[in-house]
Amino acid sequence: MTLVFFRDNIKEMVFHVLSIPMHPTQKEITISAFTQKVYKFCTHMTKRGHTVYHYGHPDSHVKCTEHINVISRETYSTEYKGKKWQDFLPQDTKNKVHKEFNKNVVTEVLKRNHSKNDFVLAFWGFGHKDACEKLNDKTIIVEPSIGYDSFFANNKVFESYSHLHRMLGGAKINHPSSSDHVIPPGFDMDTFEFSAEKEDYLLFLGRIVDSKGVHVADNLSRALRQPIKFVGPQTLETTLSKNNPYAEYIHTVSYKERSQLLKKAKGLLMPTLYMEPCGWAMIEAWFSGTPVLTTDWGAPSEYNLHRKTGFRCRSLNEFFHAANLLNTIDPHYCRSYAEANFEISHIMQQYENYFNFLIKEKDHNYWTTIFNDCSFTKGPFFV
Repeated sequence: MTLVFFRDNIKEMVFHVLSIPMHPTQKEITISAFTQKVYKFCTHMTKRGHTVYHYGHPDSHVKCTEHINVISRETYSTEYKGKKWQDFLPQDTKNKVHKEFNKNVVTEVLKRNHSKNDFVLAFWGFGHKDACEKLNDKTIIVEPSIGYDSFFANNKVFESYSHLHRMLGGAKINHPSSSDHVIPPGFDMDTFEFSAEKEDYLLFLGRIVDSKGVHVADNLSRALRQPIKFVGPQTLETTLSKNNPYAEYIHTVSYKERSQLLKKAKGLLMPTLYMEPCGWAMIEAWFSGTPVLTTDWGAPSEYNLHRKTGFRCRSLNEFFHAANLLNTIDPHYCRSYAEANFEISHIMQQYENYFNFLIKEKDHNYWTTIFNDCSFTKGPFFV
């Protein structure tokens, strides 16, 4: 066992933030949780005094120390042929946009590399792997928010414990690394308006695809004879017949419209049929004082407190009866729960503690070294 006297407080860190190649980093692009992660991380870590290099599209609008163009408008336009972000762009990570992005990232990061304690943050996972492999011996590579079905880096942060367990279990990794961590997404409180007064509609907010449970939401609305708004890209392939007399079908909206829809809804429906890595709309609803009806697996089983912030259901019957109990959920509790656990400054502090942990421990054995102080990498969870 080794005792090391090493101060835990690191005043400034250097982050090379790799953005999502399909999108400029902008607050307006609400369809991509990954783009929003990049936007928030850059904005808040810059405010907290760190050096933040943002690598991405020339039309990005994000607070950072320096923005570096690594995609040309010409390549982008040729690949996506004028499609708009509201339509949900193809997720192919092997196209010309990704190749140009990764090639240029390597060149530009090496120009700005301060030390081996610089962090390269691969927010797009395998979409950034080609660049990260060439930077691995000069920086610390981190996948900082895994909400997708893959991973490659030694240092991994997942959006929920359910997703960590699912991904590591699927890879037959029964002994996690100490650098495998969970930090939920963070949200700016002022982006969402709280309202205890609700209007008479349910809200489905997300991709309009079968795996998101659109048929469950549709059947529930019909059974309840309850107005429902299906909000999301209406261009995606689905077997949903959009003929529900109680339904509105609204194409992808901006963050301002999203906020208004969330605060007025009597409940958010998230009947996802697969194991949801997190569920951003769920957390956004709580900031708005809106209860959530979810399925009972994936991250909702971890974050959605049954009968406190909503209900977790396993059948249409359970969704039906839960919907009739929405008025038993306290909107004020939903808001305070969201503030305590998902407010952006709390989440950024967890990231800082995690990055400090990586710097401090990387040259030592996790299980044989004791330092003279400790900032726990995991923040408290309040219920």
